[in-house]
Amino acid sequence: MAYLGRRVDRKRPPGCRVIDSLEAESTRFADNLTDLIQGCLRDAPEFVVVDASDNQQRRIGPSPFESGFAFIPLLRKCDGNGPPRLMLKVEFHVSLDRQQDHLAVQRSTFGLWVQPDVQRSPRPVFRIEYDRDASNKPSAHIHLHAESVELGWIYGTAGLPLPRLQEIHFPVGGRRFRPTVEELLEFLHREQLFTDWSPGWRPRLDESLSDWNRRQARATVRNDPKAAIEQLESMGYEVMSVHS
Repeated sequence: MAYLGRRVDRKRPPGCRVIDSLEAESTRFADNLTDLIQGCLRDAPEFVVVDASDNQQRRIGPSPFESGFAFIPLLRKCDGNGPPRLMLKVEFHVSLDRQQDHLAVQRSTFGLWVQPDVQRSPRPVFRIEYDRDASNKPSAHIHLHAESVELGWIYGTAGLPLPRLQEIHFPVGGRRFRPTVEELLEFLHREQLFTDWSPGWRPRLDESLSDWNRRQARATVRNDPKAAIEQLESMGYEVMSVHS
């Protein structure tokens, strides 16, 4: 899930406008995440906004925040006690975009974690990551924490050292069409890795995913209005500029 916020009130003093709008839009994003997760999962935590090292950014994730954000528990021990065995990690770094008009995700990490042994720290199964300013890796990518004999053969026949699978950045969708938290939840449902959903969870997830698609469509139009106009005109629409 990524959120692009309301337009900023340009009548306010520039310094106040940026900081206040960042706080307001970050809070709105956190509230939307809370609505989504609590609408799908029982006893899910609220999402909170905390400061980032860059004062033009904010971090958003599940409460409580201590040295980092909490995990979102999915499955606990059979008796219902003890720490969760299966959990989600969700964290976003957000800022206002260059025009100070919309909230933009700068970085995000979400994925599936397990803790089979309470004596060991939770370990990731896979991580879906996004880095808006990435230069030596795909902006949107996935890390798989597993082993692959086939991949080892490919690297070996190419005369290359075999990296650990989780070190490879598998590209997934780019900036505009990267995976979402909603699709992660959908994956858990489809693969039957988690089944204890809250009543009415599916319409809530579909609504949130539709909202994401609409916002990304608008963002795509902003980035390439010429292509949008050409497509609309090919569908029989007449597009007129309102600018003098």
